[in-house]
Amino acid sequence: MNVDRSQFDAVTFDVDGTLYPVGPQKAFLLPYLLRHPLLLSKYSEVVEQVRAERVVHEDLRGEVARRLGERVGANPDRARQVINQVIHGAWPATFSPRVVFSGVTEVLARLDEAGIPRAVVSDYPAERKLTNMGLEGWAAVIACESEGAYKPHPAGLEAASKALGVPCERILHIGDREDTDAEMAAEAGAACLILGRDFKSWGKLVL
Repeated sequence: MNVDRSQFDAVTFDVDGTLYPVGPQKAFLLPYLLRHPLLLSKYSEVVEQVRAERVVHEDLRGEVARRLGERVGANPDRARQVINQVIHGAWPATFSPRVVFSGVTEVLARLDEAGIPRAVVSDYPAERKLTNMGLEGWAAVIACESEGAYKPHPAGLEAASKALGVPCERILHIGDREDTDAEMAAEAGAACLILGRDFKSWGKLVL
């Protein structure tokens, strides 16, 4: 798939499910799922509930921990401790260059050669994952969580726009979910490509 470079001045990327396959990587969470079955089994459900509300929270991770604790009958502080330890600690430490989708590094290299800035817009802090995957050179790494709202709220993409000095209308966002990445881009006025919908593999994407 060829994309007209005249249509954008910068490219933003989702991380989970876009730069690497989530399914195989989640296998590393099994020991923690056995240790914290209730909290971790309900974590994604709570995140999706908060996501659907499209409300900005001053402490989004704290809000998720509070709701997760209520859902399973656990202390919110304990829920936050497990989230920090597992989701934001142990799991990112399992990443390596081997997990990156084939073709990703070539696409990033072509953007760099063309002088097109690139940034990350991920729901969660992504610096450790990116470093461990060997994916460097980002002009900005935005965590939507830090902006107070998960995708499809446009806060994350708007923060990337500000950091890049490029209006959203001149950004191409690449993700893997229509209900999060595509809707966020549409609300912000950015163009969007969805892996699996607009292009089948990174090796066939030419930017």
